Amino acid sequence: MNKSVFLAAVVASFVAGYFFGFGDEPLPAAETVRTGYEATEANVTGNGGVINTPAVHVGTEGGGGAVMSAVVAYGSGYSGTDHWRSLINVEVYQGKVKIDPDEYPSYYYRVVVIN
Repeated sequence: MNKSVFLAAVVASFVAGYFFGFGDEPLPAAETVRTGYEATEANVTGNGGVINTPAVHVGTEGGGGAVMSAVVAYGSGYSGTDHWRSLINVEVYQGKVKIDPDEYPSYYYRVVVIN
């Protein structure tokens, strides 16, 4: 008897969660924008590692964090192939991305911003 009551309660909770559960709603594809920026090594090192990326929006701690852009920076190295490496040491500011050119020296750097 206890086993069947427990099984019925578990099944009922899954069914209720499926029909009445609340979760994260995906962002509509029409509102999602991906923007890419590419900079040469000379531009990056001459600018102190900063790449101007006007599409980057950042919020402040505790308020407005929902407007934070997703940012990924890549370096191509010196090989001249289509191989790009994701950079780890990246700082994001309002409208700017600062990378460490010594982390992965490259001829070109690419920043991808997803809003």
